[in-house]
Order: sequence, then structure tokens, then C-alpha cells
Amino acid sequence: MPRTRGESIFFTAITAWMMVYVMTVYNTVLATGSFTNTTFLIALKGMWIEYIIIGLLAYFVSGHLSKMCAFRVVQPGDRPIFIIFAIQTFTVIWQVAFASVIGVYHGHGFTANFIPDYLMTYCKNFIMAFPLQLIFVGPLARLIFRTLFINHKKEKSTNEIQNDDEKIVAKTM
Repeated sequence: MPRTRGESIFFTAITAWMMVYVMTVYNTVLATGSFTNTTFLIALKGMWIEYIIIGLLAYFVSGHLSKMCAFRVVQPGDRPIFIIFAIQTFTVIWQVAFASVIGVYHGHGFTANFIPDYLMTYCKNFIMAFPLQLIFVGPLARLIFRTLFINHKKEKSTNEIQNDDEKIVAKTM
């Protein structure tokens, strides 16, 4: 997976974008009580502040917390899929915790009922976010990442080999 800071920022950005967009659609449907074609546009228009906040939290806070928690459950030598699922699980736990604060603020404000509102928002969002991350967003983000970065590195290696072959041929002539 990501090996450099740039790759890590890119991977976090695409994962956060997909999660924030789908969760914004979900919360818009919950808030309005209807699901129409305009819901997709409403979510796209209204997601950007949350995307920036969640993206920054994912990169700087919950990414580190998730790995710290995950490696208390799994070991670096375990099967990679178990490590991925552990990290994704704790990422969802932390990200939903942060995003639910934003959701409560938008939906109810900071009132005397903040704790009950927060718990309800957290539960509703976790129910959607957890399977979304494990089944759809996580695999899709890894596929996009592999397609853009890993295959590009293989092409680069092939080009380097071809250049070396051309240099050898040029020397023999």
C-alpha cells in the first residue's frame, strides 16, 4: 500500500472522498426522509467542508490511532487481510466518532441533549459506515491506488529494463 507521504495523502484523499460523499447522501436521506435524484447533487454540493475536516482528521489523527489500536489486536506477521480489516475497523470507529460530532452540530447544535444526540448519530452512522468501508470503499480505494501507483511502478521498471537492453545493444554495435 502507500509507501511515501504523497501516496499516503492520495490514498487518504480518495478514501475520505468516497466515504464522506456516500455518508453525506445517507445523512441527507435520513434528514429529509426522501431519496431522489437531487439527493446526489445536494450531497455533492454540501460535502466539501466535511471532506476537508474528515480528510485532515483521517491523515493526521485517526490514521495513527487506528494503526495503534489495530496492532494491539493483530501482529505485523499476521495475514495481510486481517491487518487490513483491523485497521479499517478502527478507522471507521474513530472517523465515525469525529464525523458524528460534526453531524450533531449540523443537525441539532450543541444543546443540553448533545450526549443522546451524539450517541444516536454515532450508531446510525456506524451502521452504514462499517460495511461501506469494508465491502465497497476500502477495496475500491485499494484498486484505484494499485492501478495508479503499483502498475505505474511496474511500467517504470519495464521501461528501465528496455533502456538497459538498448544500451547493451548500442555498445555491441
